[in-house]
Amino acid sequence: MMRTEKNQEGSMMQAEENQEMEQSVVTRLLIAGGAIGPLLFVIVLLIEGATRPGYSAWHNYGSSLSLGDQGWMQITNFIVCGLLTLGFAIGLRRVFRTGRSSVWGPILLGVFGVGLIVAGVFVTDPSLGYPPGTHISGPQTLHGTIHGVNAIITFGSLAIACFVMARRFAGDPNWKGWALYSIVTGVLVVMSFIAATVVSALDESGVLPGSPTGRRPAPCAPPAHPRREWSLAGIADGAVTTHWDHRWLGLDRADGNPNPE
Repeated sequence: MMRTEKNQEGSMMQAEENQEMEQSVVTRLLIAGGAIGPLLFVIVLLIEGATRPGYSAWHNYGSSLSLGDQGWMQITNFIVCGLLTLGFAIGLRRVFRTGRSSVWGPILLGVFGVGLIVAGVFVTDPSLGYPPGTHISGPQTLHGTIHGVNAIITFGSLAIACFVMARRFAGDPNWKGWALYSIVTGVLVVMSFIAATVVSALDESGVLPGSPTGRRPAPCAPPAHPRREWSLAGIADGAVTTHWDHRWLGLDRADGNPNPE
């Protein structure tokens, strides 16, 4: 009888260990998606921009690549990156079980991931002369409006996530460098949003034709006209996620919590 009970207890412990190992592997894969998604997004965006006739990476929005016969490539790019970012947010929550930003950090990044998916489903309207043959200010559609408004929510959540995560990092001496990095990234997201608003408005009004609307150090988002949208989304996402996940892939702390409270 005692031997049977010991065998059962041993089997239960082994099962629990196996379950923990499986969860650890899944978490690592989810976190890895946070590095792969943005990198893949930028590579596809740059290749598409360089090979698409009539498109200028300097002048046109990255979202404009969702238009035309080859638009399905950028649409897929948005959705895949969004799904991988959403997975990263889930993995982040599994690592951050407790402590500062353990809830709101993953939630905000999840909102960002969902926003990328929405950007792929609801494509932007033609703008700034792309696709070729369209006017600078074409007619506004429902899906184009949703795309523009979604950009505000998407990059707003990304900027806030940077500041939220900076608070967590600042509480641990080993992570304080990442706190500054997160703050700088969040500020760049906000500044790029404002810059895109001003530059695209000046372009459409004829004050600054051929403006560098499409190339920025961080994502660009809609201006005064709700049809405007964003470009190079993965650069900002990559700036945020790659420095967060490079240590968590190892899950070097048992509780995943650099600042327990």
